[in-house]
Amino acid sequence: MSEHNRLTAAPQGPLYGPVAHAMACGAHLAVYTGAPWNSFTDPADTEAGRREQLAESWGITSPEEWREQAEALVADDGGDPDATLVLRLRVQAAHRYGGRADAQLWQWAIAQWCAAQRTGPGREAELRAVAERVERYEHRFRADGLLPPHGYVTEVIGYDFGRAVNMARWGVAARYCDHRAAEAYALRAGEQCRRFYASWPDFSSGYALGRLLRFDEDSFGLWYESVLVPHQVLMSHPHSPWRHLPFR
Repeated sequence: MSEHNRLTAAPQGPLYGPVAHAMACGAHLAVYTGAPWNSFTDPADTEAGRREQLAESWGITSPEEWREQAEALVADDGGDPDATLVLRLRVQAAHRYGGRADAQLWQWAIAQWCAAQRTGPGREAELRAVAERVERYEHRFRADGLLPPHGYVTEVIGYDFGRAVNMARWGVAARYCDHRAAEAYALRAGEQCRRFYASWPDFSSGYALGRLLRFDEDSFGLWYESVLVPHQVLMSHPHSPWRHLPFR
């Protein structure tokens, strides 16, 4: 385990209650970077450094642009649109046929949707490829404990909600917002997590898949470590908020 993959908490930060729950929804990245999971401030942050990071990685150069991005991250319609579509088609197929949708049923559901929408063979091939990527990640998730043996991911929007909590932290560091505004966005992200997920492990697998579909390129390398190790820490550490805070 690298020195950055560690759970730390700010003594003055919340440990229980809605704000603590909200901040725990951003704990993947806090653990990965070694930042306090329950604080909107990080001793390692500087205003200039955070502004540079927000400009380079997000195109954010003002409080208005920060607020626009924070709003987008807590919205209902975020996440990878193709992954969201195929995951929801799988859930619908499972509900319709009274059980878990296997690969064959899932591909059939995608074909039926494409036929109904008259999307054409190119679009169907794209969605089938997304489903196959998801299956590869889920297979690895089960092997590594990110999913239970027969579990599967239902939503990837959790990646946006987790990022929203960290965007709130970064807004404070860059002085694009005050603590009150940061807390408000974090709370909204926490409520969204409760709406879309049933438990900490459920949320964690959705966050992980969303991040990996965006960055990992099926390499199972450093990007994979950036979600697997924090998940393991948060699920096992005796002082982890995920072990002490109810998800709902």
